[in-house]
Amino acid sequence: MTTATASAVTIKKGIGIHSRLPNGFEDIQINSGVVHHTSHEGSQVNYEHFSFMPLYIDEAYIPKRDWRPLEKREQQILESVTDLKDHNNIYLGELPEKVKQYIKEIDFSVCKGRTEVMQRFAEHKELTLALNTELSNFLTTIANDKPFKLHCITANLPNVEMVACDITRLHPDFTIPEKKYMGMHNDGTQFMTLHTTYKHGNRICINLGTETRYFLYINLSMIQVHNMLKEVTDISKVDVYNVAETFFKYFPDYPVIRMAQAPGNYYIAPTDNCFHDGSTLGNKELDINMVYFGNFTH
Repeated sequence: MTTATASAVTIKKGIGIHSRLPNGFEDIQINSGVVHHTSHEGSQVNYEHFSFMPLYIDEAYIPKRDWRPLEKREQQILESVTDLKDHNNIYLGELPEKVKQYIKEIDFSVCKGRTEVMQRFAEHKELTLALNTELSNFLTTIANDKPFKLHCITANLPNVEMVACDITRLHPDFTIPEKKYMGMHNDGTQFMTLHTTYKHGNRICINLGTETRYFLYINLSMIQVHNMLKEVTDISKVDVYNVAETFFKYFPDYPVIRMAQAPGNYYIAPTDNCFHDGSTLGNKELDINMVYFGNFTH
Protein backbone atom coordinates (compact mmCIF):
# COMPACT_ATOMS: atom_id res chain seq x y z
CA MET A 1 0.00 0.00 0.00
CA THR A 2 1.49 3.32 -1.01
CA THR A 3 0.31 6.67 0.24
CA ALA A 4 1.62 10.18 0.27
CA THR A 5 3.10 11.09 3.63
CA ALA A 6 4.00 14.32 5.30
CA SER A 7 7.44 14.70 6.79
CA ALA A 8 8.11 12.75 9.98
CA VAL A 9 6.85 14.46 13.12
CA THR A 10 7.94 14.33 16.75
CA ILE A 11 5.59 14.16 19.69
CA LYS A 12 3.67 17.37 20.39
CA LYS A 13 2.13 18.72 23.57
CA GLY A 14 -1.44 17.47 23.62
CA ILE A 15 -3.50 15.01 25.65
CA GLY A 16 -1.32 14.40 28.70
CA ILE A 17 -0.98 11.67 31.31
CA HIS A 18 -1.68 12.04 35.01
CA SER A 19 -0.56 8.94 36.92
CA ARG A 20 -1.27 7.96 40.49
CA LEU A 21 0.44 4.59 40.09
CA PRO A 22 3.52 3.79 42.20
CA ASN A 23 5.74 3.35 39.15
CA GLY A 24 4.56 6.60 37.59
CA PHE A 25 5.91 6.81 34.05
CA GLU A 26 8.19 3.76 34.33
CA ASP A 27 5.55 1.49 32.76
CA ILE A 28 4.82 3.88 29.89
CA GLN A 29 6.51 3.38 26.52
CA ILE A 30 6.63 5.05 23.13
CA ASN A 31 7.23 3.82 19.57
CA SER A 32 7.88 5.24 16.11
CA GLY A 33 4.34 5.13 14.67
CA VAL A 34 2.01 2.78 12.81
CA VAL A 35 1.87 0.59 9.72
CA HIS A 36 -1.09 -0.45 7.60
CA HIS A 37 -2.27 -3.91 8.63
CA THR A 38 -1.31 -5.35 5.25
CA SER A 39 2.33 -4.55 6.06
CA HIS A 40 2.10 -5.87 9.61
CA GLU A 41 3.13 -9.33 10.73
CA GLY A 42 0.28 -10.51 12.94
CA SER A 43 0.36 -12.81 15.95
CA GLN A 44 -1.43 -16.14 16.11
CA VAL A 45 -4.12 -16.46 18.77
CA ASN A 46 -4.14 -19.89 20.43
CA TYR A 47 -6.57 -20.09 23.34
CA GLU A 48 -8.82 -22.95 24.41
CA HIS A 49 -10.33 -24.22 21.13
CA PHE A 50 -9.41 -21.08 19.17
CA SER A 51 -6.48 -20.94 16.77
CA PHE A 52 -6.52 -18.11 14.23
CA MET A 53 -4.79 -15.05 12.84
CA PRO A 54 -6.81 -11.89 13.66
CA LEU A 55 -8.44 -10.11 10.73
CA TYR A 56 -8.64 -6.33 10.31
CA ILE A 57 -10.96 -3.89 8.59
CA ASP A 58 -9.50 -2.53 5.36
CA GLU A 59 -8.48 0.83 6.82
CA ALA A 60 -6.81 -0.50 9.99
CA TYR A 61 -3.40 0.74 11.12
CA ILE A 62 -1.36 -1.11 13.76
CA PRO A 63 1.34 0.31 16.07
CA LYS A 64 4.90 -0.76 15.35
CA ARG A 65 6.44 -3.01 17.99
CA ASP A 66 9.58 -0.96 18.55
CA TRP A 67 8.53 0.08 22.05
CA ARG A 68 11.09 1.85 24.25
CA PRO A 69 11.08 3.84 27.52
CA LEU A 70 10.25 7.52 27.39
CA GLU A 71 13.09 9.98 27.15
CA LYS A 72 13.07 12.77 29.71
CA ARG A 73 11.93 15.30 27.09
CA GLU A 74 9.05 13.05 26.02
CA GLN A 75 7.94 12.48 29.60
CA GLN A 76 7.93 16.23 30.19
CA ILE A 77 5.69 16.70 27.13
CA LEU A 78 3.27 14.00 28.30
CA GLU A 79 3.23 14.74 32.00
CA SER A 80 0.15 16.61 33.16
CA VAL A 81 0.68 19.18 35.88
CA THR A 82 -2.12 21.74 35.53
CA ASP A 83 -5.42 22.20 33.69
CA LEU A 84 -6.63 18.64 34.33
CA LYS A 85 -9.89 18.21 32.40
CA ASP A 86 -11.90 15.21 31.26
CA HIS A 87 -11.04 15.85 27.60
CA ASN A 88 -7.31 16.60 27.70
CA ASN A 89 -5.82 13.97 30.00
CA ILE A 90 -5.35 10.24 30.47
CA TYR A 91 -5.62 9.32 34.16
CA LEU A 92 -3.96 6.19 35.55
CA GLY A 93 -4.73 4.80 38.97
CA GLU A 94 -5.32 1.86 41.29
CA LEU A 95 -8.70 0.82 42.65
CA PRO A 96 -9.43 1.12 46.38
CA GLU A 97 -8.44 -1.96 48.40
CA LYS A 98 -12.05 -2.95 49.16
CA VAL A 99 -12.91 -2.95 45.45
CA LYS A 100 -9.85 -5.05 44.62
CA GLN A 101 -10.71 -7.49 47.40
CA TYR A 102 -14.24 -8.07 46.10
CA ILE A 103 -12.89 -8.63 42.59
CA LYS A 104 -10.42 -11.15 43.99
CA GLU A 105 -13.15 -12.98 45.93
CA ILE A 106 -15.45 -13.25 42.91
CA ASP A 107 -12.40 -14.77 41.16
CA PHE A 108 -12.59 -14.39 37.40
CA SER A 109 -9.43 -16.46 36.89
CA VAL A 110 -11.54 -19.55 36.13
CA CYS A 111 -13.41 -17.81 33.29
CA LYS A 112 -12.68 -18.73 29.69
CA GLY A 113 -15.22 -16.42 28.02
CA ARG A 114 -17.67 -13.59 28.65
CA THR A 115 -20.56 -15.96 29.39
CA GLU A 116 -18.59 -17.42 32.29
CA VAL A 117 -17.71 -13.93 33.53
CA MET A 118 -21.38 -13.03 33.76
CA GLN A 119 -22.10 -16.36 35.45
CA ARG A 120 -19.52 -15.53 38.14
CA PHE A 121 -21.38 -12.31 38.90
CA ALA A 122 -24.69 -14.21 39.07
CA GLU A 123 -23.25 -16.96 41.30
CA HIS A 124 -21.83 -14.43 43.76
CA LYS A 125 -24.75 -12.04 44.19
CA GLU A 126 -23.74 -10.68 47.60
CA LEU A 127 -20.16 -10.05 46.50
CA THR A 128 -21.39 -8.49 43.27
CA LEU A 129 -23.69 -6.15 45.19
CA ALA A 130 -20.86 -5.21 47.54
CA LEU A 131 -18.55 -4.62 44.56
CA ASN A 132 -21.13 -2.41 42.87
CA THR A 133 -21.60 -0.37 46.05
CA GLU A 134 -17.90 0.18 46.68
CA LEU A 135 -17.20 0.88 43.02
CA SER A 136 -20.06 3.38 42.84
CA ASN A 137 -18.77 5.12 45.96
CA PHE A 138 -15.32 5.39 44.39
CA LEU A 139 -16.59 6.61 41.01
CA THR A 140 -18.68 9.27 42.74
CA THR A 141 -15.48 10.79 44.14
CA ILE A 142 -14.00 11.29 40.65
CA ALA A 143 -17.16 12.01 38.63
CA ASN A 144 -17.21 15.81 39.07
CA ASP A 145 -20.77 15.70 40.44
CA LYS A 146 -22.00 14.40 37.08
CA PRO A 147 -23.87 11.17 36.29
CA PHE A 148 -22.02 8.06 35.13
CA LYS A 149 -23.26 4.73 33.81
CA LEU A 150 -21.98 1.22 33.21
CA HIS A 151 -21.30 0.88 29.50
CA CYS A 152 -20.13 -2.72 29.16
CA ILE A 153 -18.25 -5.69 30.57
CA THR A 154 -15.91 -7.13 27.96
CA ALA A 155 -13.85 -10.29 27.67
CA ASN A 156 -11.05 -10.25 25.10
CA LEU A 157 -8.93 -13.19 24.09
CA PRO A 158 -5.24 -13.18 25.04
CA ASN A 159 -2.50 -12.33 22.53
CA VAL A 160 -4.78 -10.06 20.49
CA GLU A 161 -2.73 -7.09 19.34
CA MET A 162 -5.71 -4.75 18.97
CA VAL A 163 -8.88 -5.58 20.93
CA ALA A 164 -11.53 -3.25 19.44
CA CYS A 165 -13.46 -4.92 16.63
CA ASP A 166 -16.15 -4.05 14.12
CA ILE A 167 -18.87 -6.72 14.01
CA THR A 168 -21.39 -4.63 12.06
CA ARG A 169 -20.00 -5.87 8.75
CA LEU A 170 -20.44 -9.55 9.66
CA HIS A 171 -23.32 -11.98 9.31
CA PRO A 172 -25.46 -12.58 12.44
CA ASP A 173 -23.92 -15.99 13.22
CA PHE A 174 -20.29 -14.91 12.98
CA THR A 175 -17.58 -16.75 14.89
CA ILE A 176 -14.81 -15.08 16.91
CA PRO A 177 -12.12 -15.78 14.26
CA GLU A 178 -14.29 -13.88 11.76
CA LYS A 179 -14.18 -10.67 13.80
CA LYS A 180 -12.47 -7.76 12.11
CA TYR A 181 -10.35 -5.61 14.38
CA MET A 182 -10.23 -1.85 13.91
CA GLY A 183 -6.66 -0.96 14.75
CA MET A 184 -5.94 2.51 16.16
CA HIS A 185 -9.23 4.38 16.08
CA ASN A 186 -11.34 7.11 17.67
CA ASP A 187 -14.84 6.61 19.06
CA GLY A 188 -17.61 8.94 17.97
CA THR A 189 -21.11 9.22 16.54
CA GLN A 190 -23.02 11.15 13.91
CA PHE A 191 -23.78 13.75 16.59
CA MET A 192 -20.11 14.78 16.81
CA THR A 193 -17.70 16.74 14.65
CA LEU A 194 -13.93 16.87 15.02
CA HIS A 195 -14.42 20.18 16.84
CA THR A 196 -16.99 18.86 19.36
CA THR A 197 -15.60 15.46 20.40
CA TYR A 198 -14.01 17.05 23.47
CA LYS A 199 -17.47 17.89 24.84
CA HIS A 200 -18.62 14.30 25.28
CA GLY A 201 -16.86 13.20 28.46
CA ASN A 202 -14.63 10.18 28.88
CA ARG A 203 -14.62 6.60 30.13
CA ILE A 204 -12.99 4.62 32.89
CA CYS A 205 -11.78 1.11 32.07
CA ILE A 206 -11.12 -1.25 34.98
CA ASN A 207 -8.98 -4.37 34.63
CA LEU A 208 -10.84 -7.28 36.27
CA GLY A 209 -8.51 -9.87 34.78
CA THR A 210 -5.41 -11.60 36.11
CA GLU A 211 -2.81 -10.23 33.68
CA THR A 212 -1.45 -6.83 32.74
CA ARG A 213 -3.02 -5.45 29.57
CA TYR A 214 -2.10 -2.32 27.61
CA PHE A 215 -3.82 0.90 26.66
CA LEU A 216 -2.39 2.59 23.58
CA TYR A 217 -3.14 6.11 22.43
CA ILE A 218 -1.91 9.03 20.36
CA ASN A 219 -1.68 12.19 22.43
CA LEU A 220 -3.42 14.47 19.93
CA SER A 221 -6.96 15.81 20.30
CA MET A 222 -9.26 15.69 17.30
CA ILE A 223 -8.86 19.46 16.88
CA GLN A 224 -5.08 19.02 16.76
CA VAL A 225 -5.50 16.21 14.24
CA HIS A 226 -7.78 18.42 12.13
CA ASN A 227 -5.25 21.25 12.18
CA MET A 228 -2.39 18.95 11.16
CA LEU A 229 -4.39 17.44 8.31
CA LYS A 230 -5.51 20.76 6.86
CA GLU A 231 -1.83 21.55 6.25
CA VAL A 232 -1.40 18.52 3.97
CA THR A 233 -4.79 17.68 2.39
CA ASP A 234 -8.34 18.84 1.67
CA ILE A 235 -10.06 18.58 5.05
CA SER A 236 -13.61 19.19 3.82
CA LYS A 237 -14.52 15.50 3.61
CA VAL A 238 -12.80 14.34 6.79
CA ASP A 239 -15.12 13.45 9.68
CA VAL A 240 -15.18 11.31 12.84
CA TYR A 241 -15.58 8.18 10.72
CA ASN A 242 -12.62 8.51 8.35
CA VAL A 243 -10.27 10.74 10.33
CA ALA A 244 -8.12 7.87 11.64
CA GLU A 245 -7.47 6.40 8.21
CA THR A 246 -6.73 9.86 6.80
CA PHE A 247 -4.40 10.85 9.61
CA PHE A 248 -2.35 7.66 9.50
CA LYS A 249 -1.94 7.89 5.73
CA TYR A 250 -0.26 11.26 6.14
CA PHE A 251 1.37 10.88 9.55
CA PRO A 252 2.30 7.19 10.01
CA ASP A 253 5.41 8.20 11.95
CA TYR A 254 3.59 10.00 14.74
CA PRO A 255 4.46 8.05 17.94
CA VAL A 256 2.01 5.84 19.82
CA ILE A 257 2.08 5.74 23.62
CA ARG A 258 1.64 2.41 25.41
CA MET A 259 0.84 2.17 29.11
CA ALA A 260 0.59 -0.96 31.24
CA GLN A 261 -2.69 -1.59 33.06
CA ALA A 262 -2.15 -4.19 35.78
CA PRO A 263 -4.97 -6.15 37.45
CA GLY A 264 -6.89 -3.82 39.76
CA ASN A 265 -5.74 -0.75 37.87
CA TYR A 266 -7.80 1.61 35.75
CA TYR A 267 -7.33 4.20 33.08
CA ILE A 268 -9.58 7.15 32.32
CA ALA A 269 -9.47 8.40 28.73
CA PRO A 270 -11.40 10.72 26.38
CA THR A 271 -11.78 8.03 23.72
CA ASP A 272 -13.97 10.21 21.48
CA ASN A 273 -11.18 12.76 21.41
CA CYS A 274 -8.09 10.65 20.62
CA PHE A 275 -6.91 7.64 18.62
CA HIS A 276 -6.53 4.63 20.87
CA ASP A 277 -6.99 0.89 21.43
CA GLY A 278 -6.29 -1.85 23.95
CA SER A 279 -3.91 -4.78 23.55
CA THR A 280 -3.44 -8.22 25.12
CA LEU A 281 -0.37 -9.09 23.06
CA GLY A 282 1.76 -11.68 24.87
CA ASN A 283 -0.94 -12.64 27.39
CA LYS A 284 -2.20 -16.15 28.07
CA GLU A 285 -5.40 -15.58 30.06
CA LEU A 286 -8.78 -13.97 29.37
CA ASP A 287 -8.76 -10.15 29.42
CA ILE A 288 -11.77 -8.87 31.43
CA ASN A 289 -12.76 -5.22 31.69
CA MET A 290 -15.55 -3.11 33.13
CA VAL A 291 -16.19 0.23 31.41
CA TYR A 292 -18.18 3.22 32.68
CA PHE A 293 -19.02 6.38 30.75
CA GLY A 294 -19.00 9.74 32.53
CA ASN A 295 -16.96 12.90 33.14
CA PHE A 296 -14.17 11.59 35.32
CA THR A 297 -11.06 13.37 36.62
CA HIS A 298 -8.73 12.71 39.56
